[in-house]
Amino acid sequence: MNINNNTLTFFDKPDRKPIEEILIEQKIISNDLIVKQILESFPQMVYVLNQNRQIIAWNSKSFFFHNNLDFSGKRFGEAINCIHSKVMEAGCGTSKFCAECGYAKSVKNTIEIVKKSIEECRITGDYNGVEISYDFRVETTPFNYNGNNYLICSITDIEDEKRRLALERIFFHDVLNTSGALNGLASLAIETDDTTEMQELLDAIVDSSDQLIHEILSQRELRNAEEGTLNIKPQPIKVNKILNNSYKLYYKHQLAQGKLFNVELADPELEVNTDQFLLVRSLGNLIKNALEASDKEGAVKLYVSIENNYMIFNVYNNKVIPENVQLQIFKRSFSTKSSAGRGIGTYSVKLIVEQFMNGKVQFISNNDVQTIFSIKIPFN
Repeated sequence: MNINNNTLTFFDKPDRKPIEEILIEQKIISNDLIVKQILESFPQMVYVLNQNRQIIAWNSKSFFFHNNLDFSGKRFGEAINCIHSKVMEAGCGTSKFCAECGYAKSVKNTIEIVKKSIEECRITGDYNGVEISYDFRVETTPFNYNGNNYLICSITDIEDEKRRLALERIFFHDVLNTSGALNGLASLAIETDDTTEMQELLDAIVDSSDQLIHEILSQRELRNAEEGTLNIKPQPIKVNKILNNSYKLYYKHQLAQGKLFNVELADPELEVNTDQFLLVRSLGNLIKNALEASDKEGAVKLYVSIENNYMIFNVYNNKVIPENVQLQIFKRSFSTKSSAGRGIGTYSVKLIVEQFMNGKVQFISNNDVQTIFSIKIPFN
């Protein structure tokens, strides 16, 4: 953390030019037909920024963002109402979250080393109380105009590219792996004459087919949620039924092998009013993440607690998430995994639970409690 001009910042400089000076510079640049033609020649959104990261000029493609028609003097995160742009008094670029933002890093690199920089970024914007996730490729280039140093920032929407990679991962990796396991079990069942072994194989086949259906339905629900067409069917359901069904998704899965995965049941009479299928699949995503993060013989536990009018479903694991990862947990496309196309689990959980189930998703991760992800569902 730094203190600059009595203003706190965790990443970039907080300094700004007064809007009066911004408007003067903007008028000069806007009246230059060559500059205007250059900006409009870009097929993507383009901004001219000053050395304080404030927007001086932009092209018509930048109207992509809702009804913001005047970006003068704002920083990019403020222009699209990034949920982290108001965390610090100095605004966009100065919070802990900004240190992990590809846009903020690209701009900072170009200003400091006066060279072109390219980064990918995931930004969550707030539009009338609804969170919207963006995936961008950001390219920043030094630009000297009339002896003043600026930078040109082009922003390409890569949401479709990220979604394609996610679909490839799901249907060519997870679904294919589960289908392969299912095929192998069926082949073994055909060959065995042992009644006990046959029953074990049949049980495993049922579990694998359930997992296959779970993977496909989860993706369909995510797509429907992003399009605003997700169908919710809340009804009273026993809490232990939700816990057991969530546990069964992974208790025989290869991810759980060699790990201490268990469920702690609640009062048998305890009920909550919710869509059990969406809640079970959301918990399944959190359980899968916890199992993937755990070492061999690591502990993962599913349990509930009660807080005011909320039933809280908790998924614990005994690993601590690094701070830089914590700052990006719920962003679409972000993942700690090395393969491309990962990282929709926690994002989908937050999207579905908070925007459609009237719930809340949160987590805590530190050396005292390790890591706990929680889904808070109102009783009614």
